[in-house]
Amino acid sequence: MENRGDDTDLTARLARTEKALRQSGREMKWWQIELEHTRESLQRARRQRARLRDQVDTLSDVLATTLSERYWAQQAEPSGVGRLLGRRGATEPEAELVRAVEASDLFDGAWYLRTHPKAAGTGLSPALHYVRNGNRKKLDPGPGFSTADYLQRHPEAEGDLPALLHAIRHDQLHDAPDDDATASPAGDLHL
Repeated sequence: MENRGDDTDLTARLARTEKALRQSGREMKWWQIELEHTRESLQRARRQRARLRDQVDTLSDVLATTLSERYWAQQAEPSGVGRLLGRRGATEPEAELVRAVEASDLFDGAWYLRTHPKAAGTGLSPALHYVRNGNRKKLDPGPGFSTADYLQRHPEAEGDLPALLHAIRHDQLHDAPDDDATASPAGDLHL
């Protein structure tokens, strides 16, 4: 008799276990379907992020160009006494600095606006913003030059001359430890 009770108990436990396994199988299938939906959503989000990144790149290029063109157009217009005397576009020291920054291969106006979004809100050309604020705020002019690192290595560059121009004029671009060490950490902030 005892054997029969054990067999019945064993059969009941086996039936419960099989039922639990079927239930677990259904749940696993459901989770696999959920995982696939999540993967598809993630792929869509990544594609959309790539499209948005391309749009941001394009718009920042256009904005940087527009702000720069507007700056140079304003520089070309005579104003005040200059207009009365018939003078055209007297070159100011600041304009010369802006011109030199824009001429540097290490300056990237669109990158500058993407990396320092508050600069875009000022309405200044990216190069002018860098000339006026680069050293004080330790802003990088492009992904290949770190203002903070340069100023740390060359404290004498803390004056009115932007760190990038100081490096160019004093032939200090070659003294960087290596390209990876001088690259701005802000380079990874790209949308």
